[in-house]
Amino acid sequence: MKEVFSVFRFTFKDNIRKKAFILTTLLVVALIVVVCALPALTAGGSGEEAPAEPAPVEKTAVCYLLDPDGRIPGAREALAAALPSVEFREGEEAGLEGYKQTMLDDKDTSVVEIAEGADGLPLVRLYSADFMSGLSASAVSETLRALYISNALSEAGVSADVTQTALSDLPVEQVSVGKMDFSGYVLGIVLVVVMFFAVYYYGYGVAMSVAAEKTSRVMETLVVSTKPSRILLGKCLGMGALGLCQLGLFGLVGAVCFRLLVPADFTIGGMPLAISSFPLSAGLLVLLYFLLGYALFAMVNSVCGATVSRAEDLNSAMMPSVLLSLVCFYAAYMVILMPDSGMKRIVTYIPFTSPFVMPFRLLNETVPAGDILISLLLLLAAIVLVSLLSVRLYSASVLHYGSRLKLRDLFGLKA
Repeated sequence: MKEVFSVFRFTFKDNIRKKAFILTTLLVVALIVVVCALPALTAGGSGEEAPAEPAPVEKTAVCYLLDPDGRIPGAREALAAALPSVEFREGEEAGLEGYKQTMLDDKDTSVVEIAEGADGLPLVRLYSADFMSGLSASAVSETLRALYISNALSEAGVSADVTQTALSDLPVEQVSVGKMDFSGYVLGIVLVVVMFFAVYYYGYGVAMSVAAEKTSRVMETLVVSTKPSRILLGKCLGMGALGLCQLGLFGLVGAVCFRLLVPADFTIGGMPLAISSFPLSAGLLVLLYFLLGYALFAMVNSVCGATVSRAEDLNSAMMPSVLLSLVCFYAAYMVILMPDSGMKRIVTYIPFTSPFVMPFRLLNETVPAGDILISLLLLLAAIVLVSLLSVRLYSASVLHYGSRLKLRDLFGLKA
């Protein structure tokens, strides 16, 4: 145990003092602060200040209104209020034929014609140069429909208050009875990305540490003083502790900045973004899946580092591990996009994909206890099997120098 702790301490101190680690930490912390400050900066100050006068809207299009019989009185004024970027003009007596060439020459020009339709109702035609230009047909239709109904009710003697009530939109509030909400959905996606970042970045750190020590021949000294299996365990624990410290710092800074900088009424697309009160059990399970997922991939990456004699060859040696983590990441992302597919339970049970998908499921749905138990047991079994295989391959290849070992060569070496 003493040897494991010595390797752990050496790995932790060596990597925490690297410039790349320090710069990455400072950069991510600064990015978190900037992202959390953006909502307050774009809000334009506190709500106690007097609202500024709205800036005049620039007219970017022209529309001619043809309603010679006055079927919808006040149509021009209503359309101008609904579409402030369009200059509405009364049409001339020449009619539609006089504007066709104008629309073909200038695609920002449109014509709205109000003619007689079936059952005495007005028929609205919207003309433009092509289907990709001109006004929004739905905006024109809704505006003129509301005006026509308002005029009809007024002529029937209905009061203005009743007319306004009849034309008002009913407020609709969407309430989810399930566990998933917008904040949990966003946080779940963030955790999937963080898991991929941890597997790649910290797993790469384990492999790089092994490869760098082989290059500098430090590994020969380590192997003489302790067993290769203890070196492997110490390095994985050291990088894991380093990753927890860094990610813990990011989470703490993010929580503090969110609390202090993000306005309480901040919404994205009309949906509030808030740190929901997730159960402590879900948080502990998320942390457990993170640790077990890191342990599984760290063992694989350590062997990748032991197969090379130079740090320059590490990228090609790690390609299988990177591809595996990418496949697992996208498998979890597909489950997020299609939560009702039968693929969800399969991905939950596969040891290499469960650390990616389970944090999202734990935060956004009630996962059956059986699924959690089976997933954890399979993940632990995979870690044990991969660890035994990794120790065997690591012990056999850690003192190999020369060309990079292939997988079939590793099984032929003696530990």
